[in-house]
Amino acid sequence: MKFKKSLMLAAAATLVFTAACSSKPAPAPSSSPNASEGSSSAAPEETKKPEEKYKITGATYIFGNPPPKDGRGQQMLNEKFNVDYFAEKIPNENFVEKITAMVAGGNMPDQIAFRNTNMDLFNRWANQKAFLPLNDFIEEFDYLKEIPDELWLPFTIDGKIYGIPTWAPVESQSFFVRKDWLDNLSLPVPTSYEELKEVAIAFTKNDPDKNNKNDTYGLAMGQDINPTFSMGPYWQHDTWYHQDAEGNYIPGLISEGRKDLIQFFNDLYKEKAITNDFAVVNWADTNNEFYSGKAGVFLIAPRGMSQDYMKALLEINTGAEFVVLEPFKAPDGSQGFTAGTGFAKMLAINAKLADNPDKVRKMLEIHGFSRQYYQPSKNSSDNKDFDWFYGNEGVGYKLDENKVRVALNDPAAGTEPFLYFLDNTNWITANDDPEYPNAYAVPQLKEATQQLVDINKKFKLYYPPHVGIISPAEREVGAELQQFLMNEQTKMITGNRPISDWDAVVKEYMDRGGSKIIAEYNAEIKARGYTERIWK
Repeated sequence: MKFKKSLMLAAAATLVFTAACSSKPAPAPSSSPNASEGSSSAAPEETKKPEEKYKITGATYIFGNPPPKDGRGQQMLNEKFNVDYFAEKIPNENFVEKITAMVAGGNMPDQIAFRNTNMDLFNRWANQKAFLPLNDFIEEFDYLKEIPDELWLPFTIDGKIYGIPTWAPVESQSFFVRKDWLDNLSLPVPTSYEELKEVAIAFTKNDPDKNNKNDTYGLAMGQDINPTFSMGPYWQHDTWYHQDAEGNYIPGLISEGRKDLIQFFNDLYKEKAITNDFAVVNWADTNNEFYSGKAGVFLIAPRGMSQDYMKALLEINTGAEFVVLEPFKAPDGSQGFTAGTGFAKMLAINAKLADNPDKVRKMLEIHGFSRQYYQPSKNSSDNKDFDWFYGNEGVGYKLDENKVRVALNDPAAGTEPFLYFLDNTNWITANDDPEYPNAYAVPQLKEATQQLVDINKKFKLYYPPHVGIISPAEREVGAELQQFLMNEQTKMITGNRPISDWDAVVKEYMDRGGSKIIAEYNAEIKARGYTERIWK
């Protein structure tokens, strides 16, 4: 592979798991955060200064309702770490607006955890030096040193690291189909878009649940054409897979693969085989289209699936079965999915703490503890950290017969400490088995997840070249242009604009700043030495 070894980390932040270190993250720093500079041994017990009790503030986003400020878990956290710690959990839909107002008003908290979709905001403030450079602290903490070099890249500006990534799977998502419906109609598992179209139309017109009602259809889809139903990077909207005549990588949203996918959706829309009012359906309602037994094809991810949704579907359709789709073979001969980014969010620390490094060390000590990985098959109350983190067995959780942790309380009760950390996502290294299926007690969901795991092992994953690149033009107009493309492509699906206008839409995108975005991305891609597509 023609790739500069020193720059290989830049080709894709998603290489995290293939390059990860072998040892597990440690919950504590490698050197004592209270030791004096240059000291080789601890002071005698009687001369040690009492540890200062720090007030630590934070803010992050949350889906659903936040726990109460004075809950049992909050009190346990503060007692364990001898701090006055509070992380405000802001509803995701209001996060950007509220955190922006806080910072603009001079009330930036000690630490902020951003979602990966907030990279523009993170980059803007990092460029304005609002965050503390973390390079020196990384060398002090084992759990930070074990983060692969590739994953620091998106958070690095002029050699200074301003953010700490939160783990997310590198394994790709796919889509699962109601296998019981396929069997009822004597249909094979689709292996191409043409076959998927036939299945979706049959699910719409041929009574696949055999209830003698016209109440089912094919694909559950919502606003902004989500999920994408891209069965490989060739069709994926956010993967820079295609190249133009000059060899420049281009956004998937303007690629030939995306055009083919929009035509596919248009064909299904005419047959009422996708969600009829998808253009205005939010994500929760999109899920409901599938889990209420209406639609037959939907998204499945390696983690984070809802057991409650699945239980609701199984109550409606007791015999529901599922099969996960393998990637389709693309026109260029490729077959596989796109690797995940490797990070779901990032933590940044207020630059004003530069004069208080011991407080920063305390914050990082807490952060490191919150990221410990507990292998599901080994869950036990005998693991004191695990038992404490989830609020003690019999109080905050119980373990079922498969050692799956089952919460005993609604998050609104605030019983468990893990609810209060700014980042409570366990970091899983390349040598850890994440045991995705063991996160679920529902057999059908466990089986579907195992199918997805096996598919990810069977096929190579594509590592895109653009992850972590900062494009000034995209920061300025990228969101506006993406929404423009989504709107116009939605019109094409519904027949309100002909697909023959594709080239005109692409030209408008280019004229409004898209060409500059592409130029900036490709300048960095070439500087990294990225000369061919990476499949691993």
